[in-house]
Amino acid sequence: MEPLKTSRGRALQVLGDPALLTMDRMAEFTKRFDSDPRIVTCSLVAGTGAGEVWVRATAPAGVVIAIAEDAQDLVGPLPPDDDAALAAWFLATAERGLWHDHFLTHHRDVAKASALMELAAMDAQEVLDPSSAAFAAQEMRGPSRRLTVAIDATWLGPYETGAQVLTTAAITAMATDERIDSIYVIGVKELPAYAQHLMESDRVRIVAPGEVIAQCDIVWYPNQIDGRSNIGDARALGRRVITTYLDLIAYDIPRYHGSPEAWGTYRALQRRIALSVDGVTAISADVANRLLAEVPRLEPQRVHPLPLGLDHIVGASAPEAPDADLDQVLAALGGKRFIAVLGNDFQHKNRDFAIAVWQRVLQAGQPCDLVLAGLHVKSSSSKVAEDAMLATHVDLRGGAHTTGHLTGRSRAWLLANAAAVLYPSSAEGFGLVPYEAAILGTPSTFADFGPLKEIAGVAGLPRQWSVEAFATDLEQLLASDTAAQQRVADLQRVIAEHTWQGFATGLIDFFQLILARPTVLTSAVGGTAADTAALASILSSRTWRATASLRKVGSKLRRK
Repeated sequence: MEPLKTSRGRALQVLGDPALLTMDRMAEFTKRFDSDPRIVTCSLVAGTGAGEVWVRATAPAGVVIAIAEDAQDLVGPLPPDDDAALAAWFLATAERGLWHDHFLTHHRDVAKASALMELAAMDAQEVLDPSSAAFAAQEMRGPSRRLTVAIDATWLGPYETGAQVLTTAAITAMATDERIDSIYVIGVKELPAYAQHLMESDRVRIVAPGEVIAQCDIVWYPNQIDGRSNIGDARALGRRVITTYLDLIAYDIPRYHGSPEAWGTYRALQRRIALSVDGVTAISADVANRLLAEVPRLEPQRVHPLPLGLDHIVGASAPEAPDADLDQVLAALGGKRFIAVLGNDFQHKNRDFAIAVWQRVLQAGQPCDLVLAGLHVKSSSSKVAEDAMLATHVDLRGGAHTTGHLTGRSRAWLLANAAAVLYPSSAEGFGLVPYEAAILGTPSTFADFGPLKEIAGVAGLPRQWSVEAFATDLEQLLASDTAAQQRVADLQRVIAEHTWQGFATGLIDFFQLILARPTVLTSAVGGTAADTAALASILSSRTWRATASLRKVGSKLRRK
C-alpha cells in the first residue's frame, strides 16, 4: 500500500491488509494522528464492545498498524520486515513518551482477520482490570448478544441443603433460556450425585481445575464470597462479577467465628465484597435492605432482591418408607404421632427452644413425640442445651428422638409423616422448610419475621419467639384439621407463585442490566489484603467524597 498522508501532512506507513482500512477507518486514523503529535501508531483491533472506540495502549497490535514516519528522527529508521526489530522500534518510541493507540471495532471483517501483532503483555493485563480504559472500552455488550456465564460451584458439597438447591436449580433453569450461550461450572472437580443432572444440558460444562477458558460475560457466585474465594481471580474470568447474598447470619452472630478478630474480619470482608462486585442479588428483600443498611456506600441500583424458586419441590412425594438412616427413629416411634424439627443444631435454629415448645404442647394435652433431625456442628451449637433439657424430660405423653443428616428420601418421609413441623429459626435469608413440608401436606409453625413474613405472608403465625405463642399455634395445628389444611393451602399458594424459571429470567435480566452499566470505581478491587487497602483508599479519597451527592442524585433520578 502506498504511504498515506494526513490532512496536516504526517506521512504514514501501513502494515497489514489494506482492504481492512476502509474509507471510514482511514478517516478515523488520519484524524487521530492529527489530534496529537505524540501518537506514533494507530492499530485496528478486534473488540468485543457494542461500538467503536479509541483506547491508548502501550504497544501496537491487531490486524492493521499505521506508523507515523516522523518518529524516525527520534528513534532511528523503521526496520525492514523483521518482527523482533520492529517490536524493539515500537518499544523505543514508547520509551520516548510517544503513544500507541488502538481503534477497537466489533465488525466481523476485523474479527476474522489474522493479527499482525498480539496485545502486549501490559495491554492484555489491563483489559482485565476494571480501573483501566481498555476494560471500559471492551465491556459494553450489545443487547442481543447471547451470554456466557461462569458459575462458582465451590459450595456443592456432599449434602444438599438450600444453598446447594439454589445453585443446581438456577443452572438448570438458566440453561433453557435462549439468552444464554454457555454456562461454565467452576470451583469443583466433579459434581455430587444430586447435581449430576446438570451435565444433561449441552450448554453446561465443568471447567477442570487449572483449565483456562475464554473470558465470560458474567461470573456469578450463587453463595456470597468468603475466604474460600478470591474475587480477584473472578476478574480474569468475567467482565462482570455478581454475587448472591443468602443472609447475614454469620455477619451478625459472633459465636460463629473463632475470635472477635475473626468476626470483625468477616464483617469487613462482607461489606468490602459488596462494594467490590458489579452487582448483588439477595434471596429476599429483607436481606437486600439489610445489606444496604450495613453498606451505605453501596449503590441501590446494583442490588436486586430475587426470591428463590420453589417449584423444585412440587414433584415431591412421600415414600412408603425412609432409608436406613431413620431405622432407629422409626423403631422408637412405633407408629406414634410426632412433630418434626429439621435443621442443623446452629444456635439460631433454636432447637432447644423447640424442645420447650414441644413440652408445653404435651402439658396442654396433645400427646406426640419429637424428632430432631440435622447435623451437629462443632461450634455455635445448641447441643449442650438440648441434651440438658432432654435429660430432665419426664413427661410420658411424648419422647424425643435425634438423628443426623438425612437422605432426600428419609427427609421427605419425615416431612410427609409428621403431624406438624416446628421451625423456630430466628435468622434466615429465605427459609425453605415450611414450603417443603406444605408440598407434602404437612402444616408448620414459624415466626412471622423477615423473609418468611415477606414471602409467605401467612396469617396467624407467632409474632415473636415466646414458648406460649409457638405452643398455641402448634396446638391449633394439631387439634384442628381445618387450621392445618389452611396453613398448608396458604403455603402451597406461595409455592405456585415462585418458580425457578422466573428466578432465572430475573437473574439474566439483572446480568444484562449490569453488563449495560459501567463498572463502579470500587469494583476494581477484590478480597486480598492489597485489595482491601486499595478499597479503603478509594473510599477515603476526595474524588469519592466529592461525587457522593452526584451519585445520590443519579439514584433518585433512576427511581423516578
